[in-house]
Amino acid sequence: MLILLLLGQVVTRTQSNGVFATNIPQIPGSREAQAPTFFDNYDGIIRHYCAIYGVDPELVRLVIEKESQFNPRAVSRSGAIGLMQLMPETAKALGVTNSYNPRENVMGGVKFLRRLLDMFNGDIALALAAYHAGPNTVKRLGRVPAIPETVDYVEYIMSRYGNAYETVIQFSLTQEGAPFLTNRPK
Repeated sequence: MLILLLLGQVVTRTQSNGVFATNIPQIPGSREAQAPTFFDNYDGIIRHYCAIYGVDPELVRLVIEKESQFNPRAVSRSGAIGLMQLMPETAKALGVTNSYNPRENVMGGVKFLRRLLDMFNGDIALALAAYHAGPNTVKRLGRVPAIPETVDYVEYIMSRYGNAYETVIQFSLTQEGAPFLTNRPK
């Protein structure tokens, strides 16, 4: 069956060097077809709720990419749903009634991310760890938990976000007078 589907496809390269597969051949002289992307469909929603809650849209895009690959129907093994992979209890607490609805899901996810950023004094790595492993675990430990999936999650997003985010290093002295450098706000 898969071979029959593949044989019926016409594969072409797009202007942006992507691959576009269709069962309709391109008519000579016509404009090149562009494959729609999930990112294009949700950018307005992301920007809207990021403006309301004061969260960087680029950070939210990276969270969505890592959580669901922009698939609004995604469901994790643990039961998290939608673009931003909201757990049902979290979604309910955030006012989300349909986690499969992209607008509601992004609203809830951005609202939750804002709460976590506030909870951890703007520390993005801790907020991301709390988004992935739960805020209580991160609050109890005061650091990114040594859970391999959570460490990978935080490193994945921070390595991509870090290029667009300026890290401020703060200098202070400990009570003993030793120099102390940190990227966490006071």
